[in-house]
Amino acid sequence: MACSPVERISVLPSLEKPLALLFVDIADSTMLYERVGNVTAAALTQRVLAHLRRLVEDNRGGVIKSLGDGLLAAFPLCDDSARTACAMIGIEGQYGLRLRIGIHFGSVIEGVGDLYGDACNVAARVQQIARPGEILATQALVEGLSPDLRGRTKPLSNVAMKGKTAPIPVHRIRTGDDAEDAIDSTTLGFSLVSEVGRRMVTLHLAYRGQDITLSQALTRVTIGREDSSGLRIASRQTSRQHAVVDFTRESFLLTDHSTNGTFIRSGGSPPLVLRRDATKLVGSGLIGFGAEVLDEGQDHVVAFRAELA
Repeated sequence: MACSPVERISVLPSLEKPLALLFVDIADSTMLYERVGNVTAAALTQRVLAHLRRLVEDNRGGVIKSLGDGLLAAFPLCDDSARTACAMIGIEGQYGLRLRIGIHFGSVIEGVGDLYGDACNVAARVQQIARPGEILATQALVEGLSPDLRGRTKPLSNVAMKGKTAPIPVHRIRTGDDAEDAIDSTTLGFSLVSEVGRRMVTLHLAYRGQDITLSQALTRVTIGREDSSGLRIASRQTSRQHAVVDFTRESFLLTDHSTNGTFIRSGGSPPLVLRRDATKLVGSGLIGFGAEVLDEGQDHVVAFRAELA
């Protein structure tokens, strides 16, 4: 039986090998299931994953495993991973959904049906901070690209990662249909889940007469400058798709997806700056979407208050 390209480059399972690792995930899949129903959403997801697998194989890669609504793939060459990622973004319109993609190049150890090593963790983390419809790649991956593909990358920021002593530079790979200002975007959406547990945890967001309360009933809100945003921030310093707040494991997680960053001031603690990173919102304070916080009256500043009843 023919081996995949990844299997062909194996020498011994115990030896490390350098590979380009690609994580891809269907964005907001929970909302998809709520919108079209379980049967339709599951069938659509399987069609998309099958298409993604073909794209990997067409570009001399191998699918290592399925991950719920996504895949982990590996490629001997960085160029092939980047071309695959661009091709994946290119099929979004066929299915009416968005993908998040992260790519990293590093050494891994191949096990039975899986890969192991720090490089896998880095690639997964990069995928998690990508916006819907976005490809993010580490500096290590970009350095391995040919000049034409490297010219399609744009440095974003340095991202702190668990277990790393220093932040890792992350780049955005532009696809052929990208507009330059697409880097600057943000939306606010939400999904509903059934109530779990007894504690009623709430997060209140207040901005210019708008008040939004997140809880076990309203678990997700994205924040930005777009008219379609659930919490629209009327400031040029704020990206159109700037950040998202998720209720998860009895806490609220703020994830920055912006160009200018998110600035959080809470109590007497030093201000916290997020750039393509995430943090839990605890207590109360002010959030500056795109610039530092001076006072609550600024057009980019939102007040927050987390409560446990």
